[in-house]
Order: sequence, then C-alpha cells, then structure tokens
Amino acid sequence: MTDHPPPQPGQPPPYSGPYGHAPGQPPHGGPPPGSPPGQPPYGQPPGGGRYDPPPGSPYDPRYGYGPPPPQPQAQTEDATWAIFAYVGNLLIGFLPPLVIYLVKKNTSPLTRFHAAQSMNYQLTLLIHLLVVVAICVPPAIVFDTPIFLIALAVPYLELIIAGWWLLILGAIKAGKQQYYRFPTFFCFRMIR
Repeated sequence: MTDHPPPQPGQPPPYSGPYGHAPGQPPHGGPPPGSPPGQPPYGQPPGGGRYDPPPGSPYDPRYGYGPPPPQPQAQTEDATWAIFAYVGNLLIGFLPPLVIYLVKKNTSPLTRFHAAQSMNYQLTLLIHLLVVVAICVPPAIVFDTPIFLIALAVPYLELIIAGWWLLILGAIKAGKQQYYRFPTFFCFRMIR
C-alpha cells in the first residue's frame, strides 16, 4: 500500500512520473541513477535492446528455443490427403483412395504412393478372399457339408487384424510424411 491518500476525482495522480513512478526514480527497465549516459538499460544487450542472432544461426529469440520447423503448406496438405486415403479405406472402403489417387496422382508423389498403397491393400484382400472362396466352396457343394467353409475365417481375420494394424500404421507414417511400404503378403504392388 502507499502512504498517500487515494486521489480525489478530478485530481492528478500523486506522482507525475511515467506509470506512477516517483520523481527522480528511473522507470522500470531504465538505467539506474548515476549510470554513465549511452549505456543500455540494465538487463538489455548493447545495440538498442535488440538481440540479432549471428548469420546462419538456427536460433531466433522470437520463437523461444528455436524457430519452428519449416513446413510449406503444400507438404502438409499432401500429408492430409495421404491420411484421408487410409482413413477413408477404414470407414468406407475402396472409393476414397481411388478418388484421391485419381485427383492427386500427378501433383504429389507422397499422396500418390499412399493412395496407391491403400488401394493395393484392398485389392490384395479381395484376391485373398476370392482364392479362399474358390478353394473352399466347390468341395462344400460337392460333399454337401459346410465344414470346408471354416477356411473362410482366415481372410476375415486377416481383414480384422491386419486391416486395422496396417491402415492405422500407414496413416501415421503418412502424417509424418514418410514412405512406408506394407509387407508384400498383405499388399501386392499392382497400382503404382
């Protein structure tokens, strides 16, 4: 608290200095009284209180510990489209990666790679299912017993386990703008 009474309405503040400082006291951050003229205020570097990093230095104090990593808008947009190729595959199926592939195949190699890989994954699972159906259904019809259809569980488990694992992993790698190739058993490279 202060030892002065509060100002009455219409009266000036008790001190006429800047920001209520008493006369004769330096403002906050100013040089202490009696310091030689031309010396920078206490706590500020020489040169007018501004720090310029040396040329070629990655540090700039405006950003804290260092500048943010450079990410051009086009690269982040490509990564977003690549992520959508996998997420659309999880939610809808074959159509989103196909549309993304057809739209972005000539403009972004990252998006093209991930959209093609997402489509190749779907086609490979379809081929696995058709092969198992072609092997299991004729004996089940000939021998009139459904025991041969138990092998259809293999592509189903492949879709459930590998599908979520690979598509989520692919979306994460696409978000980091990395090229990650699925194992060949789960993803034959048909579309490039």
